[in-house]
Amino acid sequence: MGEIISYEERYRKYKQELDGAFTQAAEKFVLIGYLLREAAETDILRSSGYKNMEEFAYAEYGVDASQANRFININRRFSEGGNSKQLKQQYQGIGSSKLAVMLTIPDEINEVLPKNLTKEELKEIQAEVKAENQVSDIEVEIERAEAAAVTDKPMLPPEGSPLKRNLWQLGKEQEELFRKLWEICNKGQYPRSTSIMDALIPQGDAVYTVRIPGERRTQIIINSDGATIVNLKTLERSRYTEDQICDAVRSLIDGGSSPEEQYKKLYGEDLTPEEPEIAPVQPTDSPKEKKPEKRKESRVTKANTEPKKKPKEPEKKPEQMTIPGAAPDPAPEEPETQVTDSCSGESEQKQNTDTMGTEEQVPGQTDIENDFPQYCPSEGDQRAAYRQSIRGSVENLVRYVEMDLIVAARQQLSDISGYLDRLEELSKGGGQNVEDVETGESEGV
Repeated sequence: MGEIISYEERYRKYKQELDGAFTQAAEKFVLIGYLLREAAETDILRSSGYKNMEEFAYAEYGVDASQANRFININRRFSEGGNSKQLKQQYQGIGSSKLAVMLTIPDEINEVLPKNLTKEELKEIQAEVKAENQVSDIEVEIERAEAAAVTDKPMLPPEGSPLKRNLWQLGKEQEELFRKLWEICNKGQYPRSTSIMDALIPQGDAVYTVRIPGERRTQIIINSDGATIVNLKTLERSRYTEDQICDAVRSLIDGGSSPEEQYKKLYGEDLTPEEPEIAPVQPTDSPKEKKPEKRKESRVTKANTEPKKKPKEPEKKPEQMTIPGAAPDPAPEEPETQVTDSCSGESEQKQNTDTMGTEEQVPGQTDIENDFPQYCPSEGDQRAAYRQSIRGSVENLVRYVEMDLIVAARQQLSDISGYLDRLEELSKGGGQNVEDVETGESEGV
């Protein structure tokens, strides 16, 4: 009897403490996670009438299993010692919604991120981590080989520290920042170090992500104390002072008679021309309206992996040869060319069966299937592509599960389901032979 009273008393005190945790500020989410872990890992619920922690949390507080596990994971990741009621000192003042996003970001990155990043900025970092995890080692090796094979322009950064190499890539990807830094290094007044840091961290801190061809994404996390370089794949970190940052910037950008000249020297390609500024429309005498406040720019800059667009060149008309004293040749009449798309769906083929059966091939008529077979992939090629995509998604799924990236893992499952739907559609459109092969009923399977 005494044992039953003891269990009931323990549960009463335990539930009272948990009730208080839910009614207090968001800083108590670590305590909530700790207490829910106690419900899951001990016999505290023995006399409560609940079968498990999930049933208890939902019935008493409306917290479903997913939310409860989020609290528990936050406690594991961000509490002192990984199993206590106290939040680690470096995460003090960060709300639970932001910590929920940080759950999907490795600790090596979280520990050096600015505390005042918004939830949206953290999601941008989360997206960069996810994007890099989707790049396979084979893809990186292919990129490295392709970049090394190009000799007509410097596609690879100069030798040096991770700071210098990644600042080189940052200047290449962020052309507006390159222009600002060139003006400071070549025309600015002393002390230039202050101006360089102001350009890099206009809001006091910044997170830049860059990706050197043939290498992994890297984050350059800068504040007034210096910079931390983090490889998003290996999670290796290196730390640099403000003086080292400014020295690296000057060694790269100082030189040339213009930013265009120095950019060409560094990267072997042209700096995108600046768009001319359009003069604002002059206001009328109408009452002045209050202008909306300009939205703060994000302190997080994503890697720019898109190839640079080449400026359009004006089309040159072919010159017509003329003979002195002779009239120019009249422009030849272009014969009408009818294009028949043989890759269109079955429905269109059925609708045009009667017409095409009676018409003869017109001379000069283009038939895509016969003239350009390379643009009409076979069903076999499509199946192979979908199967390859499924293999890649399965590999990503396993990796994300091991990293506890549950949202990303669910996305991979969704992708796999989509690929299977495509394969099923191809099977249905391929007739009985396709079904026989896939079910193993055809001869030889």
